[in-house]
Amino acid sequence: MFRPLPRNDHGCGWLTSLPTRQPRPPLQAEQKADLVIIGAGYTGLAAARHYAQLNPQAKVIILEAQLAAEGASARNSGYLVDSTLNDGHMSDTGLQQYRDKYALNKAGMDCVERLVKEHEIDCDWDACGKFHATAVPAHEAKLQRFSSLLKELDLEHKMMAGADLKQRLGTQYYCSALWTKGGVMLQPAKLGRAYIELLPENVSLFENSPVLKWETTGKQVRVVTAMGQVTAQNVLLAVNGFMAAGKIKRDRAFPLTLTASMTRPLTDEEYGAIGQPKAWGVLSAQAMGATVRLTEDRRIMVRNTVEVWPKLNMGGRHLLQRQGMHMRGLQRRFPQLNGNLFDSLWSGITCISGNNGQVFERVQPNVFVAGCYNGGGIGLATLFGEQMAHLASGQMTDTIAQIEARPKPTRLPPQPILGWGVRLRLLRDRLLARKEN
Repeated sequence: MFRPLPRNDHGCGWLTSLPTRQPRPPLQAEQKADLVIIGAGYTGLAAARHYAQLNPQAKVIILEAQLAAEGASARNSGYLVDSTLNDGHMSDTGLQQYRDKYALNKAGMDCVERLVKEHEIDCDWDACGKFHATAVPAHEAKLQRFSSLLKELDLEHKMMAGADLKQRLGTQYYCSALWTKGGVMLQPAKLGRAYIELLPENVSLFENSPVLKWETTGKQVRVVTAMGQVTAQNVLLAVNGFMAAGKIKRDRAFPLTLTASMTRPLTDEEYGAIGQPKAWGVLSAQAMGATVRLTEDRRIMVRNTVEVWPKLNMGGRHLLQRQGMHMRGLQRRFPQLNGNLFDSLWSGITCISGNNGQVFERVQPNVFVAGCYNGGGIGLATLFGEQMAHLASGQMTDTIAQIEARPKPTRLPPQPILGWGVRLRLLRDRLLARKEN
């Protein structure tokens, strides 16, 4: 049984910058399928496409509670990355563990890149790398440790500071940064829409079709929505951050709510005032520090809140309150710009485990679940979706073996203890990152 959730807000800048899309109709009456997929984000869409290709005679049905590819898949910051800063309570420890994590992230990047090139997907692909930056000299040691790790793995990177860093980013806010080559900035909503367009003819997508319940009956699965139901041989649960709401893996993964704002495109004068830098993406060296992007079309995105939010999606006055934090983050970095440049504001969901492990498994003979990407959802979600298609087809691959060799999510404390603990940890991280937001 899935707990009803509020609808997504309508302010996501990645979506509002695109033409309005006509949604597919909701599920009605009774349908039969070989595979039914719950959730039409990157994972569900990738799984449907690849399963249909592997099984051209099969019928695949995707059920999406709201609009396809407009949840977390469109609401992230648009970072497709291989290397992650190996610091913090949710990261791997040890060189070999990090090497394995890097290899999986790289496989996810390669998976997306292959699709983008093969289908000539327009998603504002920019292989400019990424920055991990700090405004606090005391935090530079983390970047130095990260640099040492990247040297061990022979990954291209460089440290930047002073005038060079200011010129590259257009701000003197940061005292130092570490740039890694292995990073792509893209428009996540464009990528999600492309995944919809790539669905083969033997895939039926039903939107605005929230699942009320699903149950296994012998060798079949029955999935019920408000106006219809699907009976299928297999079901893939691809709901990621909403797993707990569906009583799936709620002792292994938990959702966090993030908010972000994006400016309108900067004018020539405004762009000149910050030095006309090329597009970039910055991640904070400190947990809970701000994620900031300058896009190719001269918009600045700021995301500097992470919270445990009871309803997951955020809206109304609560969302507007967070924009004040985004505005302060913008003005700290670019005091020469007007603080009222934001023209979009939204919330989104991410899914985290206690040990950076992902969910990828067959929980029953005909029930599969994938998710919990710990902030790496673009690449891993696409990769896991494709590999789930193989698993549901009865096929083993080297990539499935690679995924299954990774640590599984550790057991989490029960609620409300889990919620209290996460809130305390986020509060601690927020205090430590107060000069990074």
